[in-house]
Amino acid sequence: MHQHQRRRFNSSALSSLIQKWPPAKHGRPLSKRRLLLTCAWLTATVFLILWLYVYQYGSLPPLPVIGRPSSSSNSNSVPSSDIKAPGGSGGDAAPPDLELGISVSSSFSSKLPALTRTTVTNVADATGTPLTDAKNNPHSTRLLIPTSTSTSAIMKPTSKPQKPPGVATAPAVTLPQGKYIGATLTRSARFPRPVEVFRGVPFAQTTGGENRFRPPQPLTPSDKMFDAVSWGQSCPQNGPLRKGFGEDCLNANIYRPAGPDYSQSGGERKLLPVAVYIHGGGFNGGEGSERNMASFISFAQDQMIGINFNYRVGALGFLPSAVTAREGLLNLGLRDQQMALEWVRDNIEAFGGDPENITILGFSAGAHSIGHHIMYYAQTSKRAPFAKAILESGATTARAVLLPTHPRHLVQFREFLIAANVAGVPEDKIFPALRKLPLETITQASHALWDKYSRSVTWPFQPVIDGPNDLANSSQPTDAELPSALPVIPDLPIHSWRQGKYLHIPVLTGYSPNEGSMFIPSGANTNSEFRAFFKALIPSFTDADLDDLEKLYPDPDTNRKSPYKAVPAGKGRQWARLDAAYSQYAYICPVLQTAHFLSTNGDPNPVHVYRYAATSTWGTANHGDQANIVAHDMTLLGGKNMTGLVAVANAMHGAWARFVASKVGDPNANNTGVEWPVFESPFVKEEAEGKGKRWWWDSTKDEEEEGPPGDSGRIMVFGEGNDERLGVGGSLRRGTPAQVKKLSPAELRACRFWWERIELSEGLGRRGTVTGVISRAERAKL
Repeated sequence: MHQHQRRRFNSSALSSLIQKWPPAKHGRPLSKRRLLLTCAWLTATVFLILWLYVYQYGSLPPLPVIGRPSSSSNSNSVPSSDIKAPGGSGGDAAPPDLELGISVSSSFSSKLPALTRTTVTNVADATGTPLTDAKNNPHSTRLLIPTSTSTSAIMKPTSKPQKPPGVATAPAVTLPQGKYIGATLTRSARFPRPVEVFRGVPFAQTTGGENRFRPPQPLTPSDKMFDAVSWGQSCPQNGPLRKGFGEDCLNANIYRPAGPDYSQSGGERKLLPVAVYIHGGGFNGGEGSERNMASFISFAQDQMIGINFNYRVGALGFLPSAVTAREGLLNLGLRDQQMALEWVRDNIEAFGGDPENITILGFSAGAHSIGHHIMYYAQTSKRAPFAKAILESGATTARAVLLPTHPRHLVQFREFLIAANVAGVPEDKIFPALRKLPLETITQASHALWDKYSRSVTWPFQPVIDGPNDLANSSQPTDAELPSALPVIPDLPIHSWRQGKYLHIPVLTGYSPNEGSMFIPSGANTNSEFRAFFKALIPSFTDADLDDLEKLYPDPDTNRKSPYKAVPAGKGRQWARLDAAYSQYAYICPVLQTAHFLSTNGDPNPVHVYRYAATSTWGTANHGDQANIVAHDMTLLGGKNMTGLVAVANAMHGAWARFVASKVGDPNANNTGVEWPVFESPFVKEEAEGKGKRWWWDSTKDEEEEGPPGDSGRIMVFGEGNDERLGVGGSLRRGTPAQVKKLSPAELRACRFWWERIELSEGLGRRGTVTGVISRAERAKL
């Protein structure tokens, strides 16, 4: 009776409370009608907030599928039968506060299984807005997701998954090697259009174990499902082995426009143009994620797909020697690149990309690599996996491309074996021994050589000639059946240029005026140091060559007309002089040589040349300064006082994107800005081949200067006069976003000088004839 009365009392109290709610206003209770109106208003407000969120970000967040792709094993794969689509009827519904690649609430993340802190799936500010898709952005925060494949972390499919209103399924793609579940980067100030990303998708097997120091191996077919939300491994760099780096590193990151209509046009499937980025790093470092391709495609006027990928660097990718040549293991990093490019061509249609409209773009070593690919695919029966190319600050004739038996490589190979404690091993046992070493032993030995040779810019671990030529000491694999029997670099690049052995495709290329500033010795003060630097860099230079070099770049200490007197604080008196000479030797003139050969011989494919001139550190336009501008990366451009650089980025990124979108490589398509003229070479054939007039003789005699004749030598100059990156050290000048100018007389003189001596630095060590063929007597001297 007592319990019954207690229940009745509670029930009565509740009824009384309901009758009295809402509370009286000014002594009078609210009517039920007003109560209903209040509830309706609250409901409408909540609905409006949700609608605005979906409008802003594209959808409410889906639940991620967990499991890492691996090229070496299936231990991290998730069978397709164990995947539940977000919002499916089985199990718990997808939490609406979870966005793939964006954010999770603390309340939900606390319920997730064990987390792996090496997994990066989000780069966001304090509000959850994505900053960038750059892998190592210093301003980023990291979202951790479970990598466990236990049933508690995996969702199972239903026969008819039901997608709740406003909740998008995760992007997915099916390839012969498996099905990959990606992520979505939502719309924000940094990504004006949402982007779907598939990270860490392998294009080859692991390079570890018995695959170390071997050509890349293709993947095997699979019907399993993999997580492509988190980053894959990056290839090992010189030095201590860092977290996130390993030998299962041959993977790509694919970015495409988000939304169900990204590949639809008028009800029919429309394949999108594709841009594939090859990273720089001097063939000793770097990773694909250095270029923010998510930003690149998000800001593009035309829809397109962007890709970046890793390849082996350092000793693991480029270990030239006679032993390496006999084993058929030269230029492994370039072979990785070729496998990646061919994988993209064969699989990109599954992502919505057009395999017939692929542009490869690269910076520094990446641009150098592209030059080799342009020559390689012209000399093989294999179909080229690209139709256009963009080369930023790099070319095949940049710096030294030597034979594997060149003394420099033989000495460095021996020093590497000593550093790795493999010295004295019989030649046929060297690579089996190297394959058994701990990975960090390899990277530390590589670092020891890099430290020794980096100051003189005679870097170890570089691409070499791996094909037959007219030299007695050229090497090729003894087993013609090896995958590497087909040479990647069949001859000196200058010979391939002269003989027309290159693809005739649209090309966009260019440079910055101060490419060498970060590589030269910063404290050089004397003319002797100036000469010694180039003698070490190019041992074949004679005293007469060095005398001519002094005339071209007059000493600021002794020549009152020298243009190299002004140097930044803390730099040696020879700094500006060294910068000018090395920039033109290693970057500017090789770039212009590429443009010359591709724009002559009646080639109908257009070539466009640029100069990036906005200044940064030291008040100069340095190597790599254009990278964030081309990508329209708001990590930089979103900073304070960057209005002028944003305008430069709009012009420069817009031209790159239009070049990618256009099947004929036209950076002016639908352009509302300055028209970019097609490049016409101001050099005659003999000059480009090293037999030109000695117009470079004395740079101080203005009356002897001759500029490009007619309309030749016209290039696009981006950012001239802008110094916003200097911050308080500059005057915050906005400069000119884009303008057409001609090559300067100084640039013409410098290139004639360096081209006349190209074979001294590129591999022969002797001056050859125009055709590149040397006599038996000269060959015997080698």
